[in-house]
Amino acid sequence: MKNLLVLITVIFTQIAFSQISETSELIIESDTDMAIFYYNRGIDKIESEDYKGALQDFDKSIRFNHNDADAYSNRAYAKEQMKDFIGAIEDYTIAIMLEPKEAMNYNNRAMLKSYFEAYEGALQDLNKAIEFSPKDADYFNNRGVVKQDLGDIMGAIQDYTKSIDLDPNDGISYYNRGFSKQELKDFLGACKDARKSQELGFEAKELIDEVCN
Repeated sequence: MKNLLVLITVIFTQIAFSQISETSELIIESDTDMAIFYYNRGIDKIESEDYKGALQDFDKSIRFNHNDADAYSNRAYAKEQMKDFIGAIEDYTIAIMLEPKEAMNYNNRAMLKSYFEAYEGALQDLNKAIEFSPKDADYFNNRGVVKQDLGDIMGAIQDYTKSIDLDPNDGISYYNRGFSKQELKDFLGACKDARKSQELGFEAKELIDEVCN
C-alpha cells in the first residue's frame, strides 16, 4: 500500500480562433494562426485520448511558436500518457522557463521526479507550486506524499491536514493521513481517517482492515 499523488490535468482552454476545420489548414498563412490551429487540434485529440495525434499536433504548434508555454505543458501531458516520462520532464521544464509562476507545471514535474525517486527535487517543485498557488489542496497532498517518502512523517501529516482544511471532501488526503498515522502507530487516528476516506467515496477498505481491527 502506498500514498497517492494527484496529477493535475494540464488541458488549457482552447485559444479563441475563427471557425477552422481540418480542411482549412492549407489556407492559414501566418505562423501565429498555424500555431493556434495545431494547438487547438492537439487539445481536441487529448480530450479524445488520441495522445499520439496530440503529440504530433503540439510538435507542429511549437514549430510555429516556440514561446508558447501552454503548448509545452500539454505536450508534456501527452508524453506522460505515452510513458515518455523523461520527455515530459523536459517539456514541463521549458514551460516553467517560459511561465515561471504557473504552479501546475511545478506540481506535474514533481510527480515525475517522484516516479524516478528524485524526492528532493520533487519537494522543491512542490514548494514552488504552493508558493504560487497556496490554496490548492492537491499540491499540499502531493507534498505530503513526497515528505513521507523522505521520512518526514510529521511534515507529511501537517500537509495532509492542510489539504483537508482546504478541501474537506477529498478522500485521498484522509487516506494518506491515515496511512501516515499508521506509520506512527496511531492506529485510532489512522482508523478514523481511513473510515472518513471511505465515507467520502475513496476505496480505503485495505487500510481499514489493517488499522481498525
